Formats: sequence, structure tokens, C-alpha cells
Amino acid sequence: MNLMLAMIVISEASLGICAWLTPNCLRRVAAFLLTRADVIDAARAEHRRRIQFWREELGVAHEPLAVQGPITQPALSRLASN
Repeated sequence: MNLMLAMIVISEASLGICAWLTPNCLRRVAAFLLTRADVIDAARAEHRRRIQFWREELGVAHEPLAVQGPITQPALSRLASN
């Protein structure tokens, strides 16, 4: 059995037992996860705000470059060689 799958099953069983024994435990876990998600969202928004500020200060295009694919790769290699 895959080790990661075993860890997931054990963690699900632990959460199930914990939630069955005390509903407050499930509330605490949910509050922790939701708070963490809010912090991550706030950090991403702050990062976007900082990037926007520096793009405006430096006059950089607002659109990010597309992911390098078969179409853009030759053009980028030609620019690099010049």
C-alpha cells in the first residue's frame, strides 16, 4: 500500500473519531483551516498589489508572458541569440 494513501486514511480516520467524540474538535479544525485560507488569500492579494505597484513604477507591461510553448519557444530563442 502506498505510504501517502495510508497516511491519508489514518488522518481521515483520526478526524472522523475526533468529530464523533467531540463536535467542538471539528469546529476548531474547520476554524483553523478557514483562517489559514483567509491568510493565504490576503497574502496573495498583497503580492498582486505589490507587483502592480512596481509594474507601474517601472513601466512594465501589465500582462504576464504566456507559458513557453512550441509557438513562443522559437521567438524567444531568437531574441536571446540577438
